[in-house]
Amino acid sequence: MIEPVHAGTTSIMFRRLLPPILLLFALAGCTTWEKPGATDVDRDRVVAFCEVEGYDRYPQVLESYLAVPAYWEPPVTTCHYDRKRQRDVCSTSGGYWVPEQWETRDLNDAPRRSVFEACMFRQGWHKETR
Repeated sequence: MIEPVHAGTTSIMFRRLLPPILLLFALAGCTTWEKPGATDVDRDRVVAFCEVEGYDRYPQVLESYLAVPAYWEPPVTTCHYDRKRQRDVCSTSGGYWVPEQWETRDLNDAPRRSVFEACMFRQGWHKETR
């Protein structure tokens, strides 16, 4: 049985994973296609040609999948001491059902990108990271 993921657990996991993910993006930089003597218009024309080639060979095949299963968000009770009344004052919030979340992915995305990149290389373009 899969245990439900609660909001507290998700936020802890997110906080732990965020720094390495941000570091990865910072190191990745910005990649663009370059060719000596070519203009932006030249690049746009070849990109469009290669994208068409990729979609001709690998059309979109969309699949829905369960991204986040439904779970119960437990109630949270917070208390503080009220000096004026000289007693603890508590309030409870939460305690609700969070529905499942479905997303869609393209099963042909990776092979289409490979065809696109091969086409760009065949046309004399190369990737350059800035």
